[in-house]
Amino acid sequence: MATCAEVLAQTLKDGGITRMYGLPGGEILDFVEAARKVGIEFLLTRHEATASLMADATGQMQRRPGVCVSTLGPGAVNMTLGVANAFLDRAPMIAITAATAAAAQPYATHQNLDLNAVYRPFTKMSITLNGEDTAAKVRQAFCCTLEPRMGPVHIGLPSDVSSEPDRQHTDPLSVALMPKPIAPAATEAIDRMVQHLHQAQRPVVLLGLDLNPETDVEAVRRFVEAFGAPVFVTPKAKGLLPEDHPQFFGVCCGVSGDGVIVDFLSTADLLVGVGFEPVESDKLWHQSLPIASIGPLSIAAGEFKPVVELVGEVRSSLDALARISWSQTGWSESSLTGFQATLADVLTPSEQLDHGLSPVEVTRCLRQVSAADTILTTDVGSIKFVTTQAWTTFTPFSFFESNGLSSMSYAFPAAMAATLQYPDRPVLCMIGDGGFGMTLGDVETCVREKLHFVTVVFNDQSLSLIQIAQARRGLTERGVRYGSVDFAAAAAALGAWSQRVTSLEELAEAVHAGRMSNRPAVIDVPIDPREYQVHAAPPKMV
Repeated sequence: MATCAEVLAQTLKDGGITRMYGLPGGEILDFVEAARKVGIEFLLTRHEATASLMADATGQMQRRPGVCVSTLGPGAVNMTLGVANAFLDRAPMIAITAATAAAAQPYATHQNLDLNAVYRPFTKMSITLNGEDTAAKVRQAFCCTLEPRMGPVHIGLPSDVSSEPDRQHTDPLSVALMPKPIAPAATEAIDRMVQHLHQAQRPVVLLGLDLNPETDVEAVRRFVEAFGAPVFVTPKAKGLLPEDHPQFFGVCCGVSGDGVIVDFLSTADLLVGVGFEPVESDKLWHQSLPIASIGPLSIAAGEFKPVVELVGEVRSSLDALARISWSQTGWSESSLTGFQATLADVLTPSEQLDHGLSPVEVTRCLRQVSAADTILTTDVGSIKFVTTQAWTTFTPFSFFESNGLSSMSYAFPAAMAATLQYPDRPVLCMIGDGGFGMTLGDVETCVREKLHFVTVVFNDQSLSLIQIAQARRGLTERGVRYGSVDFAAAAAALGAWSQRVTSLEELAEAVHAGRMSNRPAVIDVPIDPREYQVHAAPPKMV
């Protein structure tokens, strides 16, 4: 009879899982061995947060759950970062932790935490296996992580239960492994949406993360071209409309020029959210502007309610709307070109920098020396402001950042996951010195696992976005300055190819050399943070 650990491993394999990330502990070893026997690879990371962020990014990339594994106690707590990130970035993930032995539960205190209580606030489901009906429970969890909106689930495995024979009372095949497809929207709902869109004189389209990059792209393009309005995308929707498309106007939601963009949105009489999900909005403008929502699920929450919603399978909704004969919008050419010029001014490199390079020029240089299909992973903070807006993306599954949670240190694990998921595409990681410092140890993981991609560290020796916020509030500067770190030397010590550069010419040459090195490559770039003050300028409204 198969053990609980063996049934867990086989059920994951049945769901298509071939790899998991983590750090083992004595309490989880039976499961790690069971996974090996069914052909699931275990990739050892240096920190559980790296493992969980890799699983989160994997889930976003393959649209089926990424899996991370930890021991109980501190390992399980360390792993919560990527799980919370997956919860707010709507990514499918299965987080598996060891748990205190069931027989010791009434007495144990050492490393004993209620892990279901720990994980429950930021998972769709948190369960602890008891050795009964494991296959049915895991199939239910697998289906739950994929049900819209997708998100993480947590499975606890007590150390003694894992090695015991599993007792089956329920036919596991009676539990669906995959969710039911979303039903098309009602005809009446389509008619209501058409009526509202016809009434708009100055509409703007917002594309967001509720869209499926695998299935919705062509329908999105047909609709926006038929409708004719300016189009913005949220960071998680970059690439759904090519950024050289004439209707593409920029990236919204907490990036460079956000103040300019929100002020422009306030002049629209209707925002048409196509897959727009408010979790990406770091400010409250979406609550004060009229939004018509087209998506797979309702986005109404609390006091926020769109003026009209079209809820249902998105492609059929958009195809129906694309067949409508839309009149030309009332936007004047001067208002549109004026906005574009103002946004371009925000992205104009500063000429007053003398303590490092311009983050805008560095981003544009990297775009110029990178192939069109390059996958970019970027970190948060000031670097997110610039890279999200200034890096042009042309196809889905080409740009990844943490946005719902906006977690520092996301970019490097995401690049590791992208290198595994897309072995034939170049991967570039842009990360600040703060975020890279948090995940530096996993450079060794990249060396060991032969994960070869280029990382560019924007090194300004500070938490510059927080420093800007302190200055704007008139506060004394505290807790935002780092000491000088030679990240090229640190990466070299861990086995990577590395170089520190001080000019754009050196940067371009280093990127080429790093890609040719057949090793993980780390390029340390001194950045002057003063330019960030322009990018973080707040809007006049909201």
